[in-house]
Amino acid sequence: MDSEILNYPIHRFLDSSLLGQFIGPEGSNIYKIEKYNKVALDIWKNDEENSNVRITGPYWNLKSALNDVLELVSTIRNKNQRYKFEMPSKDIGFLIGKNGAKINEIKLSSNVDVHFERNNENRDNGETDGRVVVSVTGNYQQILIGLRLIYDRLTSKGQKTLYEDPRTRQFAESLMESLD
Repeated sequence: MDSEILNYPIHRFLDSSLLGQFIGPEGSNIYKIEKYNKVALDIWKNDEENSNVRITGPYWNLKSALNDVLELVSTIRNKNQRYKFEMPSKDIGFLIGKNGAKINEIKLSSNVDVHFERNNENRDNGETDGRVVVSVTGNYQQILIGLRLIYDRLTSKGQKTLYEDPRTRQFAESLMESLD
């Protein structure tokens, strides 16, 4: 049987920072596709430094392997969606909490990754606008949960919870219920 070569421009569909997920731990994802489809698969960069996937093998095996590559790319993209929004920099400390406790709680509860970056739009003329871009990464449902937890945290600013003041009646009642 004759071998053919198929080039897939992965750079168009997957950010270069996610290529490691495509390859998998110790190349496990590539190895699975190669073994299952009886093809050779490698990643190479073209003259413009864009990443491409090269699949070598019999024609029908190439088609099957390409299908597996597309499925893997789709899975990685769905797991790594990103939602960005801006908020005033004065509220960042409250959102993060002491030693990062509140933001870590949000990250663990929703299984998202949260990053903060200063807005550089007005830095060209020496001004800072006091805004921070918040980037939340995960799958669609995780992002929604994470955004809801962030919203709840920000809207609770200035409000005391019943656990913050041990003299409150609700605190004593909930404490007694937990001991039963």
